[in-house]
Amino acid sequence: MRRNLVVYIVIAVLILVGTVSLYQALRPLNIEKIELHYLPENRLRVRVNVTTNKSSSVQIKYWLDGSRDTLWSDVYADESDHAVILYNFLPQRQYAYQVKAQRGSDTDWSNVYSIETKSIYHATPYFTLDTLADSIREDMQSRYFLTQILTEPGAAVILNGLGDMVWYEPFSKGVKVSSWTPDRTVLCIVGSEDIPSSGGDEIVEVNLKGEYLKHFKVGQGDMDKMVHHEVRKDADGNIYAITFDHKVFDLSTAGGGPADTVKADGIVVFDPDGKKVWEWSVLDHLDVLHYPTILKDKSDLVHGNALYDDGNGFFLMSFRDLNQIWKINKKTGEVVWKFGQGGDFPMQEDDLFFAQHYVHINRRGELMILDNGVKRKQSRALSFKLDESNKQYRRALEIKYPSEFFSSVKGSSALLGESSVLTCLTDPRLFVLSDYEGNLLWKIGIGGDPYRIEEVPLLTITTP
Repeated sequence: MRRNLVVYIVIAVLILVGTVSLYQALRPLNIEKIELHYLPENRLRVRVNVTTNKSSSVQIKYWLDGSRDTLWSDVYADESDHAVILYNFLPQRQYAYQVKAQRGSDTDWSNVYSIETKSIYHATPYFTLDTLADSIREDMQSRYFLTQILTEPGAAVILNGLGDMVWYEPFSKGVKVSSWTPDRTVLCIVGSEDIPSSGGDEIVEVNLKGEYLKHFKVGQGDMDKMVHHEVRKDADGNIYAITFDHKVFDLSTAGGGPADTVKADGIVVFDPDGKKVWEWSVLDHLDVLHYPTILKDKSDLVHGNALYDDGNGFFLMSFRDLNQIWKINKKTGEVVWKFGQGGDFPMQEDDLFFAQHYVHINRRGELMILDNGVKRKQSRALSFKLDESNKQYRRALEIKYPSEFFSSVKGSSALLGESSVLTCLTDPRLFVLSDYEGNLLWKIGIGGDPYRIEEVPLLTITTP
């Protein structure tokens, strides 16, 4: 009798569990709870906690009151509890949002709720839109740009084409340089103000939700040197940067000592896990003993200031004090050629550049730079078409900036769209957009000291 009772109880439990499971499976998907949380650590992000009655994916659409543009969050995969981060807000504005939950073909929409963004109290610069041509107004409304704050406290900042800040990530240290990655993340060199030459002791990769994806620090793991002026990702997800390097030389024949330390630049490549996989030093490729100003410049020799992976197995590296661009084989470290003053390509005097920054290959296949122009006291955006086999070149683009736009240090120039050039001019604290003839189309004044500006191709999803 007792055995039969146990069997009956087991059967009853199985029936109950099966009934509950069937009920759970058959009942419609429902959004049960929504909680909005303002984040005091970042006034241009909010968190929306969403609870559903069964595991489902969740996505939120949101829009500025009065705007026809609908933004979408990332899709959060199957769970019953989600913490959704929304970004790309303007401060002190009213927004509306609506939650979508989906499980297979079963979909549930929430009611429409409101978000009121707060003013930004962090140390961030102001941006003043001074010029915007009517011909590009509509286009610029949908463009975004990444820049940075070098001073402490620092920040990586994204602004829209009207000069409004729409995203930022604050740091207690300065953000010496930043770059946008193909993974829709921001890479930063972070360091205190007393580290020279836009240098830092940390590399941080942060996504738009504010999550640190990579964080390398000097003295931890394989990061044994500080980095400066450049940090980027290559096509394999490796992170490369310019490093400070030094070696001891006998400079007695040049009027120095028998064991003088010479400081210069190198390249380091880390794999996605932070393991150092490649390293290079310019000191292995310079005749230090016969360098004409070695005693004066031994504490910062040749001053590398930009690095670019061309995607074909080579780095392009800019050396400010040489007024040269070097092409470097990524496997062997061999210097393939030098382009610029005293380099391997005979150049016309008008085409020589001085203290250049931001070397890269533009979408037209041209080598492009900002010529700071310290010798002529005139800054220019320049691009060149190179015939590497014959060591010949053709100047493809030149935009001469007026004297009041002259910038002796830092900065960047790059193509934007089909017919314009985007430039950061550090000394006058300006971002400018010009057509190929040099006509000014857009100008933003900055309440800070910018290093560079880069376009962010896609900030927030605009279609589900």
